[in-house]
Amino acid sequence: MTLSVDSRISTFLQRLAFIAASTSVLVGAVVLVGGWGLGVEALTVLVPGLPAMVPGTAAGLILTGTALGLLCPATPSPHRRWVGRGCAALASLLGVLVLAGYVFHQGWLDTLFAWLPSTRARSLSPSPQTALCFLLLGLALVLLDVETPRGRRPAQYLALTVALLSWTAVIGYGTGASQLHTLPGLPAGIGMALHTCVAFFVLSLGALGARPTHGLMRTLTGTHAGSVMVRRLLPPLLLGPYVVGHLSLLGTRAGLYSASTAFALVTGMLTFMGLPFLWSASRRLNHAGLALEQAWRTEVLQRAWLMSIIEQMPDGVLILDEQGHILVANAAAKSLCVSDSSGLDAFGNRFLFDLRRPSGEPLPWEEVPFVRAVTRGELEAGVELSLWTREGRRVPVLASATPIQGRQGTPGGAVSIFRDITPLKELERQREEWTSVVAHDLRQPVSVIALALDALRHDTPEGPPAHQEEPLQWIDTSVGNLRRMIEDLLDASRIEARQLRLERQPVSLTEHVHACVRRMEAQARGRPIRVTALDEALTLGDPLRIDQVITNLLSNAVKYGTPQTPIDVEVTREEDELRVSVSNEGPGIPPEELPQLFRRFHRTPGSHKQAAGIGLGLYICKGLIEAHGGRLWATSTPGRRTTFSFSLPEVERASSSLASGTH
Repeated sequence: MTLSVDSRISTFLQRLAFIAASTSVLVGAVVLVGGWGLGVEALTVLVPGLPAMVPGTAAGLILTGTALGLLCPATPSPHRRWVGRGCAALASLLGVLVLAGYVFHQGWLDTLFAWLPSTRARSLSPSPQTALCFLLLGLALVLLDVETPRGRRPAQYLALTVALLSWTAVIGYGTGASQLHTLPGLPAGIGMALHTCVAFFVLSLGALGARPTHGLMRTLTGTHAGSVMVRRLLPPLLLGPYVVGHLSLLGTRAGLYSASTAFALVTGMLTFMGLPFLWSASRRLNHAGLALEQAWRTEVLQRAWLMSIIEQMPDGVLILDEQGHILVANAAAKSLCVSDSSGLDAFGNRFLFDLRRPSGEPLPWEEVPFVRAVTRGELEAGVELSLWTREGRRVPVLASATPIQGRQGTPGGAVSIFRDITPLKELERQREEWTSVVAHDLRQPVSVIALALDALRHDTPEGPPAHQEEPLQWIDTSVGNLRRMIEDLLDASRIEARQLRLERQPVSLTEHVHACVRRMEAQARGRPIRVTALDEALTLGDPLRIDQVITNLLSNAVKYGTPQTPIDVEVTREEDELRVSVSNEGPGIPPEELPQLFRRFHRTPGSHKQAAGIGLGLYICKGLIEAHGGRLWATSTPGRRTTFSFSLPEVERASSSLASGTH
């Protein structure tokens, strides 16, 4: 779990890192140029008799400050990163050379800086503590962005070590304990200078503040009670013991009290100084505990409300985690599962769902909506499927699944809903039955009208009078339209009920296309129909139904195309399929209308002004083509060109996979 970070504290620490880098470079440059180059001794030794900042230390501070300044941004450019790491590596190398010089009794830095006028007869080697600080701080900057698998940053631990060493030396200066900044046994004047200690302490704070949202610094920059408590207690813990100890030491040196009395005073003062901070921390933790308890109670209550709502929902609801394990399944979902005890699915769930397509074909596991939501983060909305329960009952459902996004966009599981649409299917069945009954019942009056029309035309040998011929023709046209509508309604009912009968036989698509084009030329109103076809294009199908599809597509091209523009018909081969395409120029179909074209009774806006119809033609064509094992689709560029295409299996494939009979 990642703690949230206080952006203000984070920004302050990043600015502090840049200030620390600038300060280090400035101090090093002033001491190197002014102190050793120009001979201003007050810049090298702040207090006479104490250790001086040698040229090697000043150069090291410049290198370390430059490295920190270049690496301060959270995402430095590659050039800045490489130059910054190079400066940090040189600072570490400086520390290694100094430590090696002490081991092997060599003064390599004395030779390196001997050209400076103020270095004569003076030791130029930094102290071992200074060399160690350069080594550790340089490594910290080189490893600034390295993180272990457990989220720890080695650079922060190295910087903390440098802060401890430098702060200890500062305390030594404040209390007069020279052993803390000058190691015993070294030549006089060799030690960690006062401004060197301060510079290292500031640099270590800058290295810690450069990445305030990672590793140990998350505890300091967080927004929770523990982080706030650390920020409040850290300054007193650093300064309190030093101030108290320094005051007691001054009293002892002035002869106000003995060393034992000083020890008692320090102990008492530290104890009483710690009590307010302990009290404040306890109060804040109590407030945080109360807030947490209240939040927990609210969360439990809200969770109970949510679970009650989910349990009472008529739709089946599943809540899954990122591994696909079912966390929640309400009563409706449990009633739809095929098993809840024996066997496990691929996710390891004991609730098994037998999901199938509406045709009854088993649905592959990777195509199950909640599987796609969990594994691929895909949203599924309103997919019509069938569920088979443990009682063997088939339940038509609309399945939906929504992936859940966790923190920082990571997968967090999914929610899946199964809506029982049995009542809707029953209404749809009743509507289809009513449509079929109405269509059947309309046949009789239409037949009576047709017979009466035929009797009027043949009532006398010479035929009807001239003034009656036009009204009779109107009646004949209307009867033809009614018959086509009735046949469309019946075909739609047969397709929906999967009772469409096909008389399959080998069919030449090329011959049928040419025949349909010849029949349509009279209705094309002078528009040329251009045919590009294969010499041999055999499929297995019902010739009358295939003619019905081609004729419908040609009729639509004539109705909705721009006058005096050609209609193109192509018969091509695509792998093991034969494709027929009918294209025309015209106003086209809006992209949002394309998915709706093949629905029952659907008509695009404005189409009723161009041609009469009830919106079943394309629906029937799609059902006929799918009954043959093919597919029908449309593409359109508004204002330019529209193409309707269907594909059918070639005769070799069709003869082995399709059989004549009921679809």
